[in-house]
Amino acid sequence: MTRQESATERSTVLGWREPGPLFAARPEQSGLQYLRGLADGEIVPPPVIQVLGITVESAEPGRVRFTMPAPGFLANHLGVLAGGILATVIDAALASAVLSAVAADQDIVTLDLGVDFLRPVTAPGGPVTVDAEVVHLGRNRGLATCRALDADQRLCAVGRSTCLIRPKR
Repeated sequence: MTRQESATERSTVLGWREPGPLFAARPEQSGLQYLRGLADGEIVPPPVIQVLGITVESAEPGRVRFTMPAPGFLANHLGVLAGGILATVIDAALASAVLSAVAADQDIVTLDLGVDFLRPVTAPGGPVTVDAEVVHLGRNRGLATCRALDADQRLCAVGRSTCLIRPKR
C-alpha cells in the first residue's frame, strides 16, 4: 500500500449566469452581431465560455480574437494547461470565425478539429490568446485556421477546423 502525498487542499467555485437566448434562437441576428454582443458584454455567453473564462476580445467578418486565463486548477499531471482545455478555446475561436462570416439566416457546426500542440502553456499563467480566421468560405462549408499564443506571445498551438454551414433552426 502506498502512502498518499500530503498536499495543500485548494478549491474554486464555478459559477455562471444563465444566458439569454442562444444564437440559434436569435433569427434576426447575424453571427457577427452575436459575437460583437458577447465582446461588448451585451449578451451573456454560454455557460462553458463563462466557466472557462473565455473572452471574445474582437470580432470582424471572418476573424476573431479570444482570450482565456490558464489557472492552476486546469493543469494536468505535468503542471501545464491541459490540452483538452486549450483545444476547447481553439474550437470556440475557429467556429466563431466561420460564424462571423455567414449570413444572418445561417448557423454553423464543427465538422472536424485539428490541433498541433507546439509548446506547453504553463499553468498558472497569463492568458492564452487565440487569433482565428476563415481561409475558405463556401456554400456549405467554411475552413478556419488559428494560432494560440501564451502570455509571453510564444506560439503554443495551431489549429484548423471545417464547419458545416446550415440554415438556422
